[in-house]
Amino acid sequence: MPSLVNYQKQTKIRLFFALRYMKRIIIAVLVIANLYIAFYLFWNYRRFNPPTNYEYPVSNKIDVNYHDAKLLQEYYDLCYQIGAFARRTWYNEGIDVLYPDESNTQSSNAAKAYNNMRKRAKYLEQLLENSQALKKAGYSNEEIKFIEQKGINADHYQLFKEVSKRNLAKGDTGAVVWRLQDLLIKKGYNIPLDGKFIDVTQRALQQFQKDNQLYPSGVLNEESLRLLLKGK
Repeated sequence: MPSLVNYQKQTKIRLFFALRYMKRIIIAVLVIANLYIAFYLFWNYRRFNPPTNYEYPVSNKIDVNYHDAKLLQEYYDLCYQIGAFARRTWYNEGIDVLYPDESNTQSSNAAKAYNNMRKRAKYLEQLLENSQALKKAGYSNEEIKFIEQKGINADHYQLFKEVSKRNLAKGDTGAVVWRLQDLLIKKGYNIPLDGKFIDVTQRALQQFQKDNQLYPSGVLNEESLRLLLKGK
């Protein structure tokens, strides 16, 4: 009888410790499961919520009637693609293109691609904003296109337009000759400001061309005009 009682006590003790051990295992499993769930939720939140705002907003100062519709569309496309590319790179690769790991080639390349898109978008944006400013100043699409192609200041549009039609030479008169004389005077040449392209203006222009290692033709072409305007 005593042995039976001892057996029952030992059984109860073993069962107690077994349940205690099982409880610890269950608690450990629950802790690990909770940690896994927390990590999974955090990772998904992190994937869908990048640490930086990658958007490139469309400027409200651009010319929406720009003379080159394809270029305008490229700007709109880039503004969307910049943010989409950065978010996709973060979602798929965990790469923050604004703060790349320089020791990681994939990270560096992604950041480089992102920055190249931003640079192109910024260039187009400046072009479109400048076009809108010129529109407000009264310039047409055709005139703006000419200004961009020549790479000139809008103030010099009329002068370049006239010279592009034909070179200015002895015998010419008018406002364009007056502008030429004004430029030569400001360069230090002593000539009258009368709008008449005669010998004295021709000699001054020839001297200017010599001084700047150009052929002294005495004819105002685009090359000479650019040098006259240089530093102005």
